[in-house]
Amino acid sequence: RVELTVDSGAAEILCPQTVARNVPTTPGAKFKQGVHYTCAGGKRIPNLGEKRCVMSSGSKGTLHGLTLQVAEVSRPLLSVSKCVDGGNRVVFDQGWSYIEDKSTGERTTLQRRGGLYVMESWVKARQGESESAGFGRQGDR
Repeated sequence: RVELTVDSGAAEILCPQTVARNVPTTPGAKFKQGVHYTCAGGKRIPNLGEKRCVMSSGSKGTLHGLTLQVAEVSRPLLSVSKCVDGGNRVVFDQGWSYIEDKSTGERTTLQRRGGLYVMESWVKARQGESESAGFGRQGDR
């Protein structure tokens, strides 16, 4: 199980190396390009590779392809802008917060933990590239 913090300030979907240990970290394009990320405090951290996963979340358990960029962050971060770029709507509301796939209407509930919104999901290594085109695909663009 992985709990991703939904972050409107994150430019990428990021996770520490310790997340999804069953998924190998491979040197993706951003690692090869020497990409660095800037943290809220101004510290620059390097991309350490990527984890190509299949994620299951929501009540239907739909499978989605997801690429997590690995960096020295304290928790997994789900980028709102990547979700929106992937054809989704992100709604924050007192009654119900969710990510909606605009092509299918499927909604994945977000939980509020203190002042943060999080998405709970199950992750495993990706076997192929033919996974469903849901909100997880934003990490592949």
